[in-house]
Amino acid sequence: MMPARVRPRRSVMLVGALTVLIATANPGATAPGDLDPTFDGDGKVTTNFLPVDEARGVAIQADGKIVTAGVAICPPCATPFTPHLFAVARYNRDGSLDPTFDGDGKVTTDFDAREDEAFAVAIQGDGKIIAAGSAFGPEAQDFALARYNPDGSLDVTFGGDGMVTSDFAGGNDRARAVIIQPDGKIVAAGVAFSAACLPCDGPATDNFGLARYNPDGSLDLTFGFVGRQVTDFEFRGPDEARGVALQVDGKIVAAGVAICDPCVTPVVLHDFALARYNPDGSLDATFGGDGTVT
Repeated sequence: MMPARVRPRRSVMLVGALTVLIATANPGATAPGDLDPTFDGDGKVTTNFLPVDEARGVAIQADGKIVTAGVAICPPCATPFTPHLFAVARYNRDGSLDPTFDGDGKVTTDFDAREDEAFAVAIQGDGKIIAAGSAFGPEAQDFALARYNPDGSLDVTFGGDGMVTSDFAGGNDRARAVIIQPDGKIVAAGVAFSAACLPCDGPATDNFGLARYNPDGSLDLTFGFVGRQVTDFEFRGPDEARGVALQVDGKIVAAGVAICDPCVTPVVLHDFALARYNPDGSLDATFGGDGTVT
């Protein structure tokens, strides 16, 4: 009997050769981690507002458009104070500025303050945009939020003119993160200056600061103390929340840094710091025993 003829090797060699030819014919193919050339041609884009501009937060809309928020600074514009403005830009998926957003894809907002800076941005389910940061009022910085319609105009149903500021205790307060709850309420987290810090050694310090707002921009009085909550990590130094997230059960987790200024010399100790809050703003004692973890 003649043995059967087997030819799998030639097929494998043919497939391998085709693979090499395809790879050679497409030398521009991108690999994972490469810059995406479909985004502004080379994977990166810059946008000018004023002489000094910084993006600090980013969010993606449901339609894939990209919204960034930060600060636009004009050093020579005024003396002795340099104007800082909220700056928001929206990009199409290809990296071009979206002209349906305020006509040229970017907008600045002045809170009638010397220094206004956005640090975070979030998109509501209806497409409205929330930017959060700080505004320097008559004496100190306050939490500052602005809400924009999808076309980039300020939403006057929010705070009456599209802008809201909140003071905690007369010191410098700065929002660093923002989320939107399923019920439309807005939670901003950052740092709140407390005029008296107990049991801290010093007379005053920065602490985690959270504020929750109703959809119309008013403080939610069912949260914390008249809409605001301050948390001290008893670390004898400043604490600052820099991120916030919402659990499916409605509890709120804030994360940032706790600093022990006098603890080590010459090195200052910085630790991860997390706090979890119940939906009413009280600390959740089932988290770390007292609601906080470092």
